[in-house]
Amino acid sequence: MKKVLLSTSAVALVGAFAPQASAAEWEMRVGGYMEQYLAFASVDGPAGTDLDGVDSKQDAEIFFLPSITLDNGLKFGANIQLEGNTSGDQIDESYAFIQGSFGELLFGSENSAGYKMHYAAPDVSMVNVNSGSLGNFVPFSGAVGGVNVGDDVFRRTLGSTYIENLGGGNNDAHRFSYFTPRFAGFQLGVSYARDGAQDSVAQLDCNAITCDFFDVAVNYVNSFGDFNIAASARWGIASGPAATDPEVMGFGLNLGYGGFTIGGSFAEQNEAGADDGMAWDVGISYETGPWGFSFTYFRGENVDDENFALGADETLEQFLVAVRYSLAKGVDLHAYGAYVDFEEDLGDGGAGTPGNDIDGFVIGTGFKLSF
Repeated sequence: MKKVLLSTSAVALVGAFAPQASAAEWEMRVGGYMEQYLAFASVDGPAGTDLDGVDSKQDAEIFFLPSITLDNGLKFGANIQLEGNTSGDQIDESYAFIQGSFGELLFGSENSAGYKMHYAAPDVSMVNVNSGSLGNFVPFSGAVGGVNVGDDVFRRTLGSTYIENLGGGNNDAHRFSYFTPRFAGFQLGVSYARDGAQDSVAQLDCNAITCDFFDVAVNYVNSFGDFNIAASARWGIASGPAATDPEVMGFGLNLGYGGFTIGGSFAEQNEAGADDGMAWDVGISYETGPWGFSFTYFRGENVDDENFALGADETLEQFLVAVRYSLAKGVDLHAYGAYVDFEEDLGDGGAGTPGNDIDGFVIGTGFKLSF
């Protein structure tokens, strides 16, 4: 039998890691949330549709968070998120991480650094005017009554300033990201994804699809007595198959004093064809004890996907007032009222046809459990 000889340095290296690995123990945390909505909506939609009434919606996820901290201070772990809804149950985000004095590394299906480090208008509601959730009651996206209304709002400028390059086509892509330690209030983040695939699939042909998603972001968080500030900026670019380089950019700012917070954000998508657009929001909130109040406005604009060749646009405006009351840690009651207005330049018939507009009021309540 051939003998394997280890050098003195190799023996020392093995000896250093062996007791360290045996001394460290895994920790397992389970968390998540459950949101339950109940709202009345009065909607003016396409002819022949009846969208009014009281409806109940929900959203839920379970988080599995295993981690282990080595004797040298390095922390290894994972974040696996399971969708908890009754239809379309699936793993949402799933990634591994390494944390240390150098910062944090992420590997897996997760949002870009630009998305994760973004700040937007303050909003204490559970529906969040910057998320597209009000579309559950006033359906401003997809097909309604046999006609197409707004384009897909998910991670796109029509519905949010929390956007990804090419919207849902790059959301939670399998990427790696790095975040620096925060220094004097500043933190930098960068991320890269070869393509938009979320799972371990065969290599995709980058001559036929958009690839090489690169994102960089910086934010600043600090307090000066009773004054608080949080600001963010991000930029991202990718390589398209037709000599196009889709690009995103965004900014956010929150200023707080004595329980009040005012702020807003801006996002823009360029060189992305039917996904081109811009969005912004602004709002104010006040929190005292278990109470929280906010008023937020959002406006999103996007190229009309049905009439892209004609240069037509579509616009979404949302006004939201909300109240939150915390019964206990992780148990919040909510009440909210909103007005939603979607308009497009042209209808499905193209030139000369009126836009398939839709608008409505929503009054609702609900609760959120965070555990």
